[in-house]
Amino acid sequence: MSSPIDDIKQRLDLVDLIQEYVKLNPAGSNFKARCPFHNEKTASFMVSPEKQIWHCFGCSAGGDHFEFIKRVEGVEFPEALRILAKRANVKLEYHDPEQHNQKTRLLDLLRDLAEHWHEVLLNSPAAQPVRDYLAQRQVSPESVDAFQLGYAKDAWDDAIQFLQNKKYSLREIELAGVSKAGDKNKPYDRMRNRLMFPIRSIHGNTVGFTGRTMAKEFTGGKYINSPQTEVYNKSLILYNLDSAKQEIRRQDYAILVEGNMDALSAFQAGTKNVVAVSGTALTAEQIKLIQRFTQNVMIAFDADVAGTKANLRGIDLAWQAGLNVKVVHLPKGQDPDDLIRQSAEKWKEALRTARNFMDYVFEVTLSDLDVARVDHKKQAAKKLLAVIGKLGDAVEQSHYLKKLAAILEVTEAALAKTLEQVAVKAKKPKADRPLPEAAPLINHNQSVAERLLALALRFPEYFAEVLKHLEPAEILFAPAMNLYKAMIIYYNKEHNLDLPELEAFVEAESKDYLNRLSLLIDQEALDLTTRELQREISQLTKRLKKESLNIQLREIPQLIFKAEQANDAEAVNRLSERFSVLTSQLNEL
Repeated sequence: MSSPIDDIKQRLDLVDLIQEYVKLNPAGSNFKARCPFHNEKTASFMVSPEKQIWHCFGCSAGGDHFEFIKRVEGVEFPEALRILAKRANVKLEYHDPEQHNQKTRLLDLLRDLAEHWHEVLLNSPAAQPVRDYLAQRQVSPESVDAFQLGYAKDAWDDAIQFLQNKKYSLREIELAGVSKAGDKNKPYDRMRNRLMFPIRSIHGNTVGFTGRTMAKEFTGGKYINSPQTEVYNKSLILYNLDSAKQEIRRQDYAILVEGNMDALSAFQAGTKNVVAVSGTALTAEQIKLIQRFTQNVMIAFDADVAGTKANLRGIDLAWQAGLNVKVVHLPKGQDPDDLIRQSAEKWKEALRTARNFMDYVFEVTLSDLDVARVDHKKQAAKKLLAVIGKLGDAVEQSHYLKKLAAILEVTEAALAKTLEQVAVKAKKPKADRPLPEAAPLINHNQSVAERLLALALRFPEYFAEVLKHLEPAEILFAPAMNLYKAMIIYYNKEHNLDLPELEAFVEAESKDYLNRLSLLIDQEALDLTTRELQREISQLTKRLKKESLNIQLREIPQLIFKAEQANDAEAVNRLSERFSVLTSQLNEL
């Protein structure tokens, strides 16, 4: 009987899974990409469809489906198992209470509550005013189902009673953000008489809710979100991303709106690549979520909100992170939902005519300044030059300097001089800017050794030449050295390097390493001539020997000093002679 782990691996293709996070390109029989776990300019992240493994030759990260999800989602194995089981439609049976941990219980609770509120909306007489409201807002039954809209009754403990009947404790209900303590610590429902929007993680797990009040008179916000919990952090969530991610990847851009109803209306209008920030300012974490699927974003915030400093900071944050940003112009006083209900075609036209980030910054900056006044000219120049200075392209800088000079009626030379004085150090980052938690890069010896071994495995006819010049001890990275030793033994016995037979020959530890190394084989030397290939193998061999010699040479002076301190003349002479021999060998390379 197979385990859930085996079932998941059989049902989920690793390439398809990773492509949800990273753009993969073919590399022989494998796929490659720039690693999502550290900053790199040259792709060293490899995925094998045949072996269903991945490995990065830049940071040494690697493994299977579970290891990838653990790293990319920042979760432990139980949560990675849950994520993949849901995706693979594999049912998990929990026999150990420790395995069915608190986080899992909270996710189950929120899933059950979303289903309950959805059922109430569809069938309860108490929800008739909400159904009428949705019809008036032109929300279709299909959208009600697709977004699993619900209704929290106008009752103090409807949700609490439902969840207690489902065997959830009061403590769990509170930890999920569903209830809070009232007088004498008696719990009551946080959401009452509200249209409910389930908030889902990127994998489709319900983690919280947004509730819109249905009361004509109310205290507090018209829209309120669940409080932050163990499973819900609003800064890490984009509403509707779980449904929109594939369409975002397909169209290669995301539409970013402010509210949940904006996202729903845009979805109904046929723009399926839409996500919402759910009333928060755009965060760096949300930008990273978008960058998993595209480098292009159109931002369509409420016209009365988009110009505020908080939202401008968020838009600037997206631009600074390397996203190609466009801003959608909406009629004053309207949000996307208003515009779409008025005319879906006007919405699509607004998307077609979206302005680029710099034009938007010019408009917002100049909107409350009178550039006929000298002091306002200086303010405009200071603000806009700070942004222009971050542009990494000289042509772009020149274009916007010329534009600003024309608006302010000053010379480009004056602005260029001011730009130098501003001395903006930060250039606009590219998409491959360093990640906050980049994995440490492996040492140089490892990358050189792995490239050499990959070449030898791909072109075994050159292995004899490597054997003549490279000793195992000159490879300082232990897994590569051990594999090289095994390759030597196998080659001396069989006089070839047949990869499948070599895999069967080596010990388990080296076999795992060989499997990872096989990911590198297909991308090596695909376009090298015979002469270039010979030169490359020779240079890699020399680099390994040089590094080994340099390390030995750096150690000898200290050993000589210790020998002198011990008055060991014989050791001093022996070490001095050794130093001369190694120096001579290094000079010959």
